[in-house]
Amino acid sequence: MKIRVLGASGSDIPGHHLSSFLLNNKILFDAGGVTSSLSFTAQQKIEHIFITHAHLDHIRDIPFLADNIILSGKSKRINIYSIKEVIDDIKKHLLNYRLWPDFTVIPDVKNSILDLKIIHEEKSILLDGYKITAYRMNHTVPAVGFLVEKEGRSFFYTGDTGPAINTWKKFLNKKLNALIIEVSLPDKMKDLATKTGHLTPRLLFEDLKLLNQKPEKIFITHIKPLYKKAIERELKKYSDYKIEILQGRESIKI
Repeated sequence: MKIRVLGASGSDIPGHHLSSFLLNNKILFDAGGVTSSLSFTAQQKIEHIFITHAHLDHIRDIPFLADNIILSGKSKRINIYSIKEVIDDIKKHLLNYRLWPDFTVIPDVKNSILDLKIIHEEKSILLDGYKITAYRMNHTVPAVGFLVEKEGRSFFYTGDTGPAINTWKKFLNKKLNALIIEVSLPDKMKDLATKTGHLTPRLLFEDLKLLNQKPEKIFITHIKPLYKKAIERELKKYSDYKIEILQGRESIKI
């Protein structure tokens, strides 16, 4: 498995792209920074998008991606997967003909550019040889993370989350080759992080103590750039874990 990090920032500022992770050129996890990171040709290879939650920094480029595809003149459909609450929010608040045209019925229902598909928590789907399973995370809106497995290798991408003890209990004996997880704020902002459904370094590793097996590698995402240096210093305390802070534009091989 090869993951191309299109964006991994918790803020949209020059040089930083929002959350987007592309698996083997076809499967996208979150869509915050897609169209500014990929060529038209690369955008047209995307077939599936898994959305963790409906906050704008994770869904922003869905409309622009659809627009680019229909303007290309090629017949193409992209499937968008998430739990019902997230799919409902995308339909109601984004693709509603007010904020943006509804590409789930353009050019017509049978040939629409986008197809919204509801998946269920902890019910795996098989897609291009990947087993993908959604798990509920702890955020201010309905949110999930995705466990991706293929041929004995696996990674888990959380999207946005605060402490999620109930979820990690389900991973007690699970071997993860990679964990892609957010740390948005430094430890001094623990109260704000908890209130807004985010993690600090200390909150993250308090949760991970529950696991009987450490993830082989932990990739940190969604850092607020204003606090990047403070978070980097705090993460150094956990040297018994293999940690990499994602900047965007990396390639991860699993």
